[in-house]
Amino acid sequence: MIKKYFPRLTQSQRVLFEASPFGIFLGMHIPHGDPLLVHMMMLHEIRSPQIFEMGRFLFDIQGIQLDFGETEYILICGLKVGPYVDLLYDEKGQSNSQLRARLFPDISDSRLGLKDLEDWIMFPNYLALQDEDYVMLIQLVFMLKGLHGQDVKTGIPAAVYKLANNIDAWNRFAWGTYFWKYTSRMMRGMFEKIEEFREFKQANPESKKGHKYTVPGFMLLFKVTF
Repeated sequence: MIKKYFPRLTQSQRVLFEASPFGIFLGMHIPHGDPLLVHMMMLHEIRSPQIFEMGRFLFDIQGIQLDFGETEYILICGLKVGPYVDLLYDEKGQSNSQLRARLFPDISDSRLGLKDLEDWIMFPNYLALQDEDYVMLIQLVFMLKGLHGQDVKTGIPAAVYKLANNIDAWNRFAWGTYFWKYTSRMMRGMFEKIEEFREFKQANPESKKGHKYTVPGFMLLFKVTF
């Protein structure tokens, strides 16, 4: 996704992006991986309260135990570690963000979605934007769509605008801790649903009911590990 937008950047914008928290992904080889890998790992998860309390995942593959947790996640992604702050909670009223007011003065918070940010990035007159604003737009889309896995119709939480409004705070933010907490929570919830469906199929072998699902979050690091 970053490589899709990167050719549009001017030299000064490229320097800004390379210095941003997500600039490390520009030179990273990102394999597509096996789409069934996560599903197969889920089927071999060892579920116990002790493992859950440790905040880790443990799998038994033909007698070999493999585990995965925050340490592995952070080491692979290279993003900063620190206190966890939830960016997806909703705040009532306007976001009071100068960045948001500059870019979308005519769109209300309730109607502004991820697609509007993508459209601005590809807008023919994008060079009219300040370099800092354009680079932040790309970071916002990469963070929300590329790492979070948000739908293009998703609204932008006020807390995200508030953080993006302060470039120093944005750069210091503990993105590694944040995406581990979010992704591991999504993984845990989906693992539970997979287990429930497996129990249902065992109790109802004649049922033709299927189960489709996606796991939001930055799952690539899990795939890279295994």
